[in-house]
Amino acid sequence: MTAPELSACTVEKKCSSSGKLCAPDDRACQSEAVAGGLEVTCERLEPRGYVYCPPGAQQRDSGVVWVLLAVALAIAAFGGVAAYFLLRKRLTR
Repeated sequence: MTAPELSACTVEKKCSSSGKLCAPDDRACQSEAVAGGLEVTCERLEPRGYVYCPPGAQQRDSGVVWVLLAVALAIAAFGGVAAYFLLRKRLTR
């Protein structure tokens, strides 16, 4: 049996800069998070603590990011093919 993935339970992974990590015994941090409208998104085992995020603000990969990545790869592939043919043409002269 393997341990669960702990790196996924971080402020950066769960809610970016809008979240807060509080130790279990830090009542001031927890009260401040709740007063700011944050709620517990996950519980860290090591180091022990709670990750607070705004409701619905969990970080997700947007569909736009995947479209932009596909366009960038297409441009890179086209550039690579064009460079190959241009360099081949120059080398054979």
